[in-house]
Amino acid sequence: MISNRLPNDFDPDEPEMPPHELQLLVGSLLDESISDQDFKGLQSQLQASASAREAYRNLVELHLALHETLSEPAVSIAPDRHAWTQVVALRKVYVPLLIASCALSIAVASVLFFPMKETPIAWTGSEVDLALELRSGDRVVASANHSNEITFRNGVKVSLSQGADLEILDDKKVRLHTGQAYVDVGEQGKGFTVLTEAANIVDLGTVFGVGTNSPSETEVLVFDGVVDIATNSRRNLARKVLVSGQAERYDKSGTGERIPTVWSSSLSSEWSTAPDDRSSPVASITDNVPGDSNAKFYMVVSGGFREDALVYVDRKYEWNGLDKRGIPQELIGADYIRTFNDDKHRKDIDITLTLSREADVYILVDQRYLIPDWLSEDFVDTGWKLGIDLGLSHRPGEVKAPPLGTDIERFLGSGPGNSVDVPVNVWKLKHSSRHQVHLGPNGEKSHQFDNAINEAGSMYGIVIAPKNRTSD
Repeated sequence: MISNRLPNDFDPDEPEMPPHELQLLVGSLLDESISDQDFKGLQSQLQASASAREAYRNLVELHLALHETLSEPAVSIAPDRHAWTQVVALRKVYVPLLIASCALSIAVASVLFFPMKETPIAWTGSEVDLALELRSGDRVVASANHSNEITFRNGVKVSLSQGADLEILDDKKVRLHTGQAYVDVGEQGKGFTVLTEAANIVDLGTVFGVGTNSPSETEVLVFDGVVDIATNSRRNLARKVLVSGQAERYDKSGTGERIPTVWSSSLSSEWSTAPDDRSSPVASITDNVPGDSNAKFYMVVSGGFREDALVYVDRKYEWNGLDKRGIPQELIGADYIRTFNDDKHRKDIDITLTLSREADVYILVDQRYLIPDWLSEDFVDTGWKLGIDLGLSHRPGEVKAPPLGTDIERFLGSGPGNSVDVPVNVWKLKHSSRHQVHLGPNGEKSHQFDNAINEAGSMYGIVIAPKNRTSD
């Protein structure tokens, strides 16, 4: 699993990688010779830079086009010096291929005449057999009587929704026929691929979700990291790169559209792009950002607001109480929405929250911003405070956070009052019976930002507590 780069709140943007270095990294990735260190560097660049993602897409398309061209036999070659150079170049390509083909033929013959027992590719548990072996060609249909998680020998874990139909192709490739899958690739599974009728999804060190409830559509969500997507309409030449917090739906023609809302339980492996009014009062949450410019999604976490809950879909930050008293009890166990921290400086943002039933809506605002008009008009300050814990990963014993505005690596603490970086104020909607709530941008920066770097600041959070609910 890749690590996010240092928080934008406290580090300047990473410098762009020189084009020739990016080309070398992509080349080594394509020929499978890339080192772990270089692989992480490539991931970081693809997450941080839209221009790097565009360059990556172009390089992969060029690679595929050249592969198709060189795979076609030459019809005729004129007997001149230039043509002889072409022959030599092609021999350099085809001779190794011929040797490899011979080796493959020998290997196939060995298997046919001296068969060996195939090594299992993966394992899945069930109530009857806790270590069910899976091999190439096996299909798993998730049911209530079997474990929904498949573990591959390279460490990749695939969790299936009930009724999902997954075919095992090899140790780095599967085909999802129907249903939903949650894929945690881990450190050793880079390049793991999920095939569907509409797209091929290739991992670049990722936690991602794939859904295909009809042969003509595929949904792809990135929870952490980067994925490369090749739609099946142009022989794998129509590619897209999605990063943490982005989701799109693709049809068989290759057309993609943004998925704005994703519902999840406190278990991240359980997700849906369709609302369930029985578990959440949130019918939808959308904004005015064009889907062709940003494929971000809002994640609605049913009953998930508590200590150390994740704040954003594009960061690993966590919610925590400011001190040992913890998060206000009225908010514990409520639904909440993981927003997009990159929206913190967007002045034209207009978010529409649609509710299916009566609920209290709370906005959790970075106290360094001045109060915007939309907030003071429709909401009231509760006087409650909690905080955001900033960092990349947990470190045992992390209690005191570095001062705001300092260029110091930050770690996540555990529990209330530990390593809390950004205090937030809690505002409550005045009228809980409203069916639709409109939310605007952060206010202007106050004097508390005077000693901070330009990128400092946090997008607000949203918590929804259904009326007459019982807290955990």
